[in-house]
Amino acid sequence: MVDFGKMADQAKDWAGENPEKADSYVDKGADAVGQRFGHEEQVDQAGEKAKEFLHGGQQEGQAPPPPPPGEEPPRP
Repeated sequence: MVDFGKMADQAKDWAGENPEKADSYVDKGADAVGQRFGHEEQVDQAGEKAKEFLHGGQQEGQAPPPPPPGEEPPRP
């Protein structure tokens, strides 16, 4: 069985040590997918979300996004 959580943690660790390379790989992948399948705007948005994920979520000083309608925010 593949542990995707562990793989994601390893990807974040690597991206934290190599942020420029990680961003470059995400951009190249997004470009290839956009060229192949279209929907470039949505693909670019997904690429930006992938970069945010790899770099630990929110930027410093940025508040987390609000929860979806009907859900309560997580408690610290």
